[in-house]
Amino acid sequence: MYKKIIIFLLMIFSIICYSERISQNSEICEYFRDKESKKNFNPYTGKTNIKLKNGVYKCLNADASFKIIVWRYFWADNIDIYGTLTIEVKNGIMTKFENIDEKNGELLFSATYNRYGPDGEMYISKGFALNYNSNSRKLNYKDGKPFGDILEYYDNGKLYRKSHLVKKNNYHPFDTPDDFNNYIDYYEIYDINTGEILKKENLFNKTGTIWDYDSKSGKLYIESHLVNGKIVFQREYKEDGTVAREYNYKK
Repeated sequence: MYKKIIIFLLMIFSIICYSERISQNSEICEYFRDKESKKNFNPYTGKTNIKLKNGVYKCLNADASFKIIVWRYFWADNIDIYGTLTIEVKNGIMTKFENIDEKNGELLFSATYNRYGPDGEMYISKGFALNYNSNSRKLNYKDGKPFGDILEYYDNGKLYRKSHLVKKNNYHPFDTPDDFNNYIDYYEIYDINTGEILKKENLFNKTGTIWDYDSKSGKLYIESHLVNGKIVFQREYKEDGTVAREYNYKK
């Protein structure tokens, strides 16, 4: 009898807490409907100066622009966030952020965080905000530091490339493919249809070859040869596989 009463009281308490969270949604979500927000919000780091109370927030019809600064490049730009957002906050810290395109249900971005930054799996779609890579990708973080493998995907959703991050790497989500050799020591590329391994390459000492395949067709379009982190030779390919042009950077 007492057990049933306790369970009932817990259910009532949960409903009250949930109602409180819902009542806060309109206030929180307004920050994500501001085309030129004066607030800071960076989903790549989990940092924001928006005052978030504990709870779970679901924001529909988001359409906001936030200015972010990337100090390593001394560079700033605006990121546009739109669609349906889910935000979880615990102990005053954002612990989860998810962004879904409300038109087609596509997952655009998802990450979990702790007080140090990203912590757990981060997924960045090809079309999300400032994604300078031509592929959607997934990677893992521990206390704000990336580790393990970066998984990149073709447009059809199949695995394109699995790249291993070096220890104490300096990877940043805004890195472009040109920075690839700075944080990867080896990688594999897979066929867009069969999933078989097409290329296996080591980049130890920043020396080796970077092969790039088109995310839509799965065809090779450029190869870059590195020596000590410097590109010394490049070859571009046409859609039929023949060579389009070559660049020799050796001096």
